[in-house]
Amino acid sequence: MENAEFRNSEKLKESRLISPAQRITGLMLIVVGVLVMLVGCFGYLAGDWQIEPLMWMTDQVFIAREVATSAGTKVTGAFDMDGEESGMHVFRAELSGADESVISVEAFDLGESKKALKGGSLQFPATKERQTLVIEEAQPLTLENGETATRAVKFPGAGSSKYRSLKMTVDGPCTLKLYALSSLPDTHRRVVLYNSLTGEEVSSAMLPGFDASVPVKATEFTLPERGTYYLSVKGDIPIAPVSAIMNYAVMIMLLGLVLAFNGIMMRVQRWERMKDLFFVEPALLLFLMFVYYPVIDLIRISFTNMAVLTTGKQEFIGFANYDWMFNGAGKRYFWESLKITGIYTFWEVAITLVGGMLLALLFNRMTKAFNVMRTIIFMPKYIAVSTSAVVFQWILYSTIATGIGQSEGILNYALSLFGIQGPHWLIDSSSALAGILLLTGWRVVGYAMMIYLSAMQGISQDYYEAAAIDGADGVQRFRYITIPLLAPTTLFLFVTTFIASMKVFQSVDVMTGGGPGTSTNVMVQWIYNLTFRDFHTARGAAVSLVFFVILLICTAATMRYSNRSVNYDA
Repeated sequence: MENAEFRNSEKLKESRLISPAQRITGLMLIVVGVLVMLVGCFGYLAGDWQIEPLMWMTDQVFIAREVATSAGTKVTGAFDMDGEESGMHVFRAELSGADESVISVEAFDLGESKKALKGGSLQFPATKERQTLVIEEAQPLTLENGETATRAVKFPGAGSSKYRSLKMTVDGPCTLKLYALSSLPDTHRRVVLYNSLTGEEVSSAMLPGFDASVPVKATEFTLPERGTYYLSVKGDIPIAPVSAIMNYAVMIMLLGLVLAFNGIMMRVQRWERMKDLFFVEPALLLFLMFVYYPVIDLIRISFTNMAVLTTGKQEFIGFANYDWMFNGAGKRYFWESLKITGIYTFWEVAITLVGGMLLALLFNRMTKAFNVMRTIIFMPKYIAVSTSAVVFQWILYSTIATGIGQSEGILNYALSLFGIQGPHWLIDSSSALAGILLLTGWRVVGYAMMIYLSAMQGISQDYYEAAAIDGADGVQRFRYITIPLLAPTTLFLFVTTFIASMKVFQSVDVMTGGGPGTSTNVMVQWIYNLTFRDFHTARGAAVSLVFFVILLICTAATMRYSNRSVNYDA
């Protein structure tokens, strides 16, 4: 009871030291932070999650990005808040000046078309994703020139797009006469003429609302010079800011979180303590951005059909990727890859622990000669894996390094001098994994040796002297004194080596790429091939997530066992 009263009195004293100005500033930061978080959340739901209520907007952003990418310009265009039905109906277009062309919709069949509808230098472009739609009007319309229009090309209200437009390629200055109406009655629609090369607006005009009782008047546009132009519907809200919010949604949410958090802290603790918090926040932000967010987003991606080359809508497909991995075509590859990874991990852990301990016993001498030899053995740890892998391709049998015409690597040549025929290390599936383990052993035993040496130097000699007096020989001293007292070091090396070996990638990727066949297709290599070679990003994410869970369970089980079985007393 007294402790609670003491804590309450301390909090009261702390609150009295906070100035009114600091409290007001904190409140303002909370309000701004919440607003910024809401903006970031909006961009995240629209861009990454692509939820259905926001898809009308997301689709327009992706169209604008596609146009900008093809034109090599920035994202342009604006949202049409009235949706897909808010575009315009085009009945006829006439080009006069340097080019004389006419395109009349009456000449085209009804329905969607994947081919461009052309009339001289004029055309309604189309692609597989952006088809041209020719519709039949509910009642005939009269054009200003006296013609009757019963059909129209329908432009949806979806921002500026080269593939939902009227395209013109001219040899000089021209005038475009357009017979078109807004799709909605009593609603004017802004139509803009764009330069196709730069994406900049050349001119614009307002089309009247749809009214079949009034003749359709011509709207004129001036094409100032030679080039390619396209005419498209444009809304009132610029797409570029929303596109930027979608791109940087996570950073915006984190900024809002930091502002709100700092505002809360400014209202509960005095300024002197806030300084300590400001020094910690950058590290926390880095962890949130580069450690925790990727894991969270990995979960999201695993439930979609995302691919590396996907630039548009990603559909959520539920557990389809996991079903493919456990019950479908990926089942065989998953268990095979997990088995190969387990075999590789077993041998790397064995080489590290056994080889490192034996070398530590051998070089446990504090002389200059032994110092030099220890340095030579330890040095491979600090040579880049990719560099070492390329060198070992020459040492071992590999057509990647030696060429198809050469039949032996350096190691096999050395063995042949003693009458030994070495295996085709990286070519045969039966020996490829062993070839990679040769590189692994060369790199890791020196590091393990140094760790064990430092631990051995810390063991008191009193234990060995007492054992010698009792008649224990060298093997018994090693078994009953050295090994038990090295248990914490062994645990450290086991856990770190286990995790590193389960994630092996560089050496496999450089030396074999997962082959020959699938003989060295470890888990990380399979994930890489799925994502960047086969372009199945979502499947790669699902495999990564399952693999992460496996690693987490194995590490947790190891640590729990060590807490009960390993003695940390020297």
